[in-house]
Amino acid sequence: MFADTTPLTAAPDFERTGVLTTLSFEDCETPTPALDIERSTLSPSLLLDLKRYAAEPASADLLAVVAASVRHNTPLTLALELDGRPLELTLHPRRQLYYCELDLCAQPDQALAGLCVRRVEADAEVGSLFEARLHTGSLRPLLWHLALRGSNAALLPEIAGPVRCRVALGTPLFGLPVDGTTKRLIQRMKAAPVSLDELLADTLLRRAALQRIWNALYLQSALMVSRSYSQ
Repeated sequence: MFADTTPLTAAPDFERTGVLTTLSFEDCETPTPALDIERSTLSPSLLLDLKRYAAEPASADLLAVVAASVRHNTPLTLALELDGRPLELTLHPRRQLYYCELDLCAQPDQALAGLCVRRVEADAEVGSLFEARLHTGSLRPLLWHLALRGSNAALLPEIAGPVRCRVALGTPLFGLPVDGTTKRLIQRMKAAPVSLDELLADTLLRRAALQRIWNALYLQSALMVSRSYSQ
């Protein structure tokens, strides 16, 4: 549970968030093989992020890996596993696209929650991706679906703790599956910065659902975050 946050005494300066790395995970119930990273072809800064969870093989959360790719604006190819079946996903943040054998956004909740990352390497050649006739999808909806329907229901570290969040005016959320409840929540968060506990007191949504919505908005660079500290 998160304690109520205390507003800063002075008017806080809100800054729009970028997509930051989120490489802190809870232990999974079922142990999995160690995550394999192709170190020789990845940038040192990206490796610094990836190695945080490489030592935690049971915690290779797909949302965190995708967030790291977007944060560094670096294409990656991920070897995934879905129900024991190998699956390759290539991310291109600069093009705002992903390539995969499946349309991941169209997969059911159980499938998205069950995706495991087995290997991370540099992106494949674009020509080979086209030759393979893979599904090409927009990266923004994929981030949205992974946040709302993937395995990670905890708040990402960058927006956890004593924070108050506001949705930035003019944030482009067109093309994303936003239901009525989420729309009302977004409208409230556009009016004033609020804490998670304040939202919980005024909605029928559970904490996990609110946390997923915050994660989804954060990964769209839609949140302005103010962090307050007790004196």
